[in-house]
Amino acid sequence: MYSIINKKAEVEGKSKKIFKLDDNTYFMVFKPHLRSITSKREENIQGTEHERLKANMYFMNLLESHGIETQIKHNQIQEIDGEEGIIVKKIKTIPIEFICRYYAAGSIVRLYPSLVKDGQKFNTPLYKFDLKQDIKVAGVDDPTLNESYIVGLEILSKQQLEDAKSILKKVGEVLRITLEKANIKLIDMKMELGFDENGKIIVIDEISQDCIRANDILKNKSLTKDSFRQMKSDKEVLEAYKEFNRRLGII
Repeated sequence: MYSIINKKAEVEGKSKKIFKLDDNTYFMVFKPHLRSITSKREENIQGTEHERLKANMYFMNLLESHGIETQIKHNQIQEIDGEEGIIVKKIKTIPIEFICRYYAAGSIVRLYPSLVKDGQKFNTPLYKFDLKQDIKVAGVDDPTLNESYIVGLEILSKQQLEDAKSILKKVGEVLRITLEKANIKLIDMKMELGFDENGKIIVIDEISQDCIRANDILKNKSLTKDSFRQMKSDKEVLEAYKEFNRRLGII
């Protein structure tokens, strides 16, 4: 029987805290914090953490059902000493955000206005790799890496990079098809990967409304974090997160 009473989180960021349960097992708890650099908005919206937690559990189980290994150790949300969360495996994080784009939105529109228009559908998905770092360097939060940098700087070997790209493509397609069935358009998504104890690359951390940009197909209304970036009220943001889950049958 696990307990987190009188335990300090092993890792705590703005949106999650992670408790160590034993040498190979951790407990991931979500926090209601939302932050947008572009909109210069940062606040806690109570209830969003619960919707993200449910969505993350749903997507991790979905990926597992498609043969894509993830960090989860149990396929249901667990409660430990009054805290709801997900029990996960010990991993070594790869310091890269893996991004898949189906439509033009956000930074790609701002950075390449002569090449893309907001809402433009790409003929094939675009894949991008950003270095995860805790501090802003030279005015940049998470600088983009090309493949030669990833291999040359020994972040990943050439084969590991190919494996990571394969997982990114598979995850993107699973999400796109699943959301489309719920009348939700996947615009783009980001994810994290890590190594398990055997050195295998697996999906880790979070896949939820905070990591996905997705709109109602008919109304073109955001059902994810873009609602927060668009300066919607706290109530509207929470309702968007709830509607996203309702569409997918997540209770």
